[in-house]
Amino acid sequence: MKCNIGRLALALTLLAPVLAASPAPTQQAAFRGGVELIAVDVQVIDGQGHPVLGIKPASFEVTIDGRRRRIVSVDLMADSVATAAARDRSGASGPVATNVWPEAIQGDGRTFILAIDVSSLDAAGMLAVARAAREFVSALEPADRLGIFTIPFGPRVPPTTNRLIVRQALDGVSGQRAAVTGQFNLSTSEIIDITAETAGQGVLSRMSSQVAGAGGRGVPAPVANDTDTLQRVQLRECRRVADLGCLEAIVSEAAALGQYLEERVIQSLTGITSLLDALGPGSGRKTVVVLSGGMAVSDRPGGRVDIGDEAKELGERAAHANAVVYAIHVDRDLSEIYSAQSRRGRDAVSPARERAMASKLLSQFADASGGALLTSSVGSGEVAFERILRETSAYYLLGVEPTEADRDGKVHRLRVKVGTRDVTVRSRQWVVLRRARP
Repeated sequence: MKCNIGRLALALTLLAPVLAASPAPTQQAAFRGGVELIAVDVQVIDGQGHPVLGIKPASFEVTIDGRRRRIVSVDLMADSVATAAARDRSGASGPVATNVWPEAIQGDGRTFILAIDVSSLDAAGMLAVARAAREFVSALEPADRLGIFTIPFGPRVPPTTNRLIVRQALDGVSGQRAAVTGQFNLSTSEIIDITAETAGQGVLSRMSSQVAGAGGRGVPAPVANDTDTLQRVQLRECRRVADLGCLEAIVSEAAALGQYLEERVIQSLTGITSLLDALGPGSGRKTVVVLSGGMAVSDRPGGRVDIGDEAKELGERAAHANAVVYAIHVDRDLSEIYSAQSRRGRDAVSPARERAMASKLLSQFADASGGALLTSSVGSGEVAFERILRETSAYYLLGVEPTEADRDGKVHRLRVKVGTRDVTVRSRQWVVLRRARP
């Protein structure tokens, strides 16, 4: 990672033993007869996010690296409220599997960690998010544990059933997002387009020659299609088309703002990565809820912000931590987009594209962990929180038998399918198995 996170690493070092202290089943356990199986948790939900009961064991299919693995057992893990509600909707008589594994889960609550990316939320946005989070706290079951983790810095609470401590921590979280401004009022999409168009400075040199050829007459010189955004900003912001200094300043500002946005995204990802590393597999099944105002990344080659394969790596780390990640994109930028367009004379900046870029990375690492992206365009996440509570109120626990080749301590691609129509299956996409015991 590119950012200096010394203080974050120190805090996580102190926090990690606390987060991993409570004993609970990991993704492996000894099943009947001493056979070591993988515990694969699977959420099967309908279109409204309600758990679907009555799924027969034969309907599940599990593959590791594209090859099917034998499913030894299927157990439904659900609280009494969710089970009763789902039965009312489906008419199911109860869990299909009667065996109970692991026993420690029965009667135990869920574990949630709210990872709040304050670097992406301004003060007003954070106040609204905190109100929604407090409602989420009130809706939890008494046995549920909840932790708070502020990114990059701020209040942190290990998972606990003490609601007072959690609410006090939420009261201490403040938004730290700084407005991205500059001389030329560049939008995120313009920053990405200009940095992509001028990669290597070859395009800038060609444009400079063409502008110089205009002879200062104020007549736009013809340019190639790959410089449409730079030309548009040039015509909008520069008093004279032949002003080479203005053209170079636009390119320079786009590069600087692109670097700033990239560093901010990397800082956020570093915090989430460190949280997953600190959690570890020993604290059982966890649901990490990332609250973010967006992490803008490039949607075209060569443009900044470019963070490589970070989303995939986060999904792999979630597998190590036995965690599912839900990302709530608190999209409060629409008014800012239109305000910026007003300053620019309402250029053709697409709100849909801006929103897609801000949520792309969130969606990628949430999907890779077996969770999902939930966008909150109206409000501050209340509906998304309700959805998460519904989806996590029940899940199926599959006991899957791996092969010897799977037990190499490396990350393997995991796929779970359910032969039932009109349902959504959520399961982590990666699994890590410790090496076989001698």
